[in-house]
Amino acid sequence: MGTNGTFMKIGWRYILPVWGVTLFVLVFSDEVLFNLFLITVSFLVAYLFYIPERVAPETSESAVLSPIDGKVLSISSHENGTSIMLRKSIFDGSSAVRAPVRGELCEKRVVHGLFTASSNRLAFKLNENGSIGWKMTGGEVVRMRIVCGLYALGLPIFVSEGPQEAADVAAHLTDGTVELLLPKGVKMEVAPGDKVVGGFSLLAYGTG
Repeated sequence: MGTNGTFMKIGWRYILPVWGVTLFVLVFSDEVLFNLFLITVSFLVAYLFYIPERVAPETSESAVLSPIDGKVLSISSHENGTSIMLRKSIFDGSSAVRAPVRGELCEKRVVHGLFTASSNRLAFKLNENGSIGWKMTGGEVVRMRIVCGLYALGLPIFVSEGPQEAADVAAHLTDGTVELLLPKGVKMEVAPGDKVVGGFSLLAYGTG
């Protein structure tokens, strides 16, 4: 699990080679535009694995925070509760996936698959995906399903066993969708189309 204000450990396998190539080229190249391009790419790669400091304005145990930077695609109710679908593109800020609630880890699973565009109707079934579940103090379970998109760098899930705090970093996703499955009776605080910030934006109340 990452720490706020640092880089994810898994990111160094990408950051170090890119920065190494960039420094090598800068030493021998006089092409200003190409050098600036490489420097820009190097900073963008590093940012993909940076975990920005986030302090949630709402600390209630019943609060559900957004797990990602992105936007709300849809909200639907069913017999088992409420589903919130969120979209994360490679341009939507941090790639850190955070725990939406405070609770005990009760489920963690990754299914390897394809990396097709999230707009593909079969992406939700065929793409690489994973699920994480947290058991709340009141006994309710909040589940999160992560589905990779075309530009995802795999789906590393590094949430650890034991109690988790809301906004703790649980996984890494550069591009894809996240579905939250919430218990019945939650009070929604967002609507489809709303922009959300991972570990900060309040999605709903009522799971505590």
